[in-house]
Amino acid sequence: MKRSDFFFLGLAILGLLLLGCAQPSLEKKVDWAKNFETSLHYTRQGKITFYSAENGGVELLTNKPITSFDCIKCHAETKANGQKIDTATYVPDCYDCHVTPGDKVNDSICLGCHARQRTEIAVLKLSDVHRDRGMGCMDCHSKEDIMGDGKHYRTLVERDTAVRCESCHEFKSNPAHILHGDRVHCTACHQSTVISCYNCHLDSAEEHQKRAFRPIAGFQVLVNFKGKVYPANYMTAVYNNKTFVTFQPFYTHAIQKNAKDCKDCHGNANVKAYLETGRIVMTRWNESSKSLSSIQGVAPLPPDWKTAIYFDYLTYIGDPSNPVKPEPWNWTYIKNSSDLMQMCCAEPLTREQIEKLAKEFKLS
Repeated sequence: MKRSDFFFLGLAILGLLLLGCAQPSLEKKVDWAKNFETSLHYTRQGKITFYSAENGGVELLTNKPITSFDCIKCHAETKANGQKIDTATYVPDCYDCHVTPGDKVNDSICLGCHARQRTEIAVLKLSDVHRDRGMGCMDCHSKEDIMGDGKHYRTLVERDTAVRCESCHEFKSNPAHILHGDRVHCTACHQSTVISCYNCHLDSAEEHQKRAFRPIAGFQVLVNFKGKVYPANYMTAVYNNKTFVTFQPFYTHAIQKNAKDCKDCHGNANVKAYLETGRIVMTRWNESSKSLSSIQGVAPLPPDWKTAIYFDYLTYIGDPSNPVKPEPWNWTYIKNSSDLMQMCCAEPLTREQIEKLAKEFKLS
């Protein structure tokens, strides 16, 4: 080939490259506003799913639609720009989080709605390795986690979020990791606690007052979820002196660098109590001091959980329409049994898993 031929061939290739660069991008642009209309932040479908009679929820006790309790109208006090929100007319929209659609959302906006996460930080002062390093919500969560991916989901746990421990942390070979393998989720060992808001008083919620006894922490329930042992939480509720509890997988922003010790799970006091008595008492009420004590440490959810798990349920004896304020003397004991128990997104531990937890051992 002549030198001139190489020259013209080069010009042709350059022209094609330039032409390609001039073409409009074929990458599909995401319509986040449209996605938002299918997101759990907008639909509140997670609450609807857990509440519904179809899924064994507390609707079986109340015999009333969820709209009777303002649960799906839950909102921050104001829009992102400080404008007061009227519960009666409230519908989720972009301005819950954004002053101008597309602007950066500060963590304080997230915490305005996510009360448990706010309680972790402001009330319980829980430490978290990510938060302690200055990381914020959007350092881990993706836009799809918040705005949706255009698909409808029944619950948060049904949709896999973009957050993965493995996305940032390389697997390190050590005795605990080798022993547990893929059978135990990272958070089962590295999460210090879960947090529950104890004894939701639905009689008050019916009067547009969100009332529970108090937040409790210092414990973690173990269940099976998506093929792994996973931390779980519970939520208790009372309506007309009828009692309810639901157990579901749960993530608390209380991750610690150093994992739990073997003895924190294997052969611990809660496992021993279950093996000796067939019972695990999650909470105890002291009527004279009007105080509640909670189980501490790791508690397995056994195969016979519906007959093995006990709570001291409370009811509010003040006026349920009164504004919420700390009033421990207005709470009193009802009973320690559950009229209805729910678990629709996980499974209890197996008998074999309980037997493994019963064994005390230490990694060498």
